Amino acid sequence: MSERGTPGSISYRRSGTMGLDIEEEATMGKAQGPVVQRRRLGRELRKLREDAGLTIEEAGTQIQRSDSTISRIETGARAVQIIELKGLLEAYGTPESERDSYLRMLREAPEQGWWTEYEGTLPPGLDTYIGLESDAATLRVFALGIVHSLVQTEDYARAVIRPGRPTASAAVIDKLVSVRLERQKVLIRSPEPVQLTVVLDEGSLRRTVGGPAAMRTQVQHLIHVAEKIPHVTLQVLPYDRGAHGAMNGGFTLIDFPDPGEPTVAYLDTPAGNLYMQKPHDTRRFDQLFGQLRGAALDAEHGSIRFLRALLEEK
Repeated sequence: MSERGTPGSISYRRSGTMGLDIEEEATMGKAQGPVVQRRRLGRELRKLREDAGLTIEEAGTQIQRSDSTISRIETGARAVQIIELKGLLEAYGTPESERDSYLRMLREAPEQGWWTEYEGTLPPGLDTYIGLESDAATLRVFALGIVHSLVQTEDYARAVIRPGRPTASAAVIDKLVSVRLERQKVLIRSPEPVQLTVVLDEGSLRRTVGGPAAMRTQVQHLIHVAEKIPHVTLQVLPYDRGAHGAMNGGFTLIDFPDPGEPTVAYLDTPAGNLYMQKPHDTRRFDQLFGQLRGAALDAEHGSIRFLRALLEEK
């Protein structure tokens, strides 16, 4: 690819059509967010519970909470309150000398991320995904039906969001578009932008979203991102490569800077958001992603040629 920039030399600009633009130095820093911190504390609490020989139901009874509440705390889907944490540590027989470290983990965790500004507007569960995405070191994405959110233009994003919210006001749609564009900052943060690898199924490029002009601009943007951002790898999986193992839906693999933080496989399904982090699950998706990349056109030449040819058709 030609004329690709250098890390730390990217910034973004919003307009009526484009998402990221590359011109000025980014000034954003990377800070650990609340979701990863909650997940870390949750894993510690699960280990303490299992070591104490208690079930989720028994732990909930000890602090007068439901088993679903304990489960959500342990997976990081819900923040634990300090009174709950003290009660759980007591129930698990945690020595007094060790309790302060867990309480400190809770007190030092960030209380909220930037996305809480949009609370009440976001679809259920999206805040958890945004928190994980914000703290990610790498994202590996297979996009089946639509262009992935992090490389969408503003007009494309608006056209994708609107059908899912047919009765929403223009102000709500504007907020959801703003969230999507804000998420794209992970690609340009300094000094550690997220490393993004996206495999786009041809179907995500063939569907006309927002009209011919919007799709043409979207394809131009993909070429722009692929050629100019060194930590974005974009590959196209053409129809003529035949059947593959992810024909029922797209997925995202999320890896974190801390090697002790488990990889998360994320699926956005009609039944809701699904997060998997057990090693046998994430290994399966890791292998599948490798197969998809192997079947797709190469990033340096084939995928760019495909996009340029597609642009000529539009």
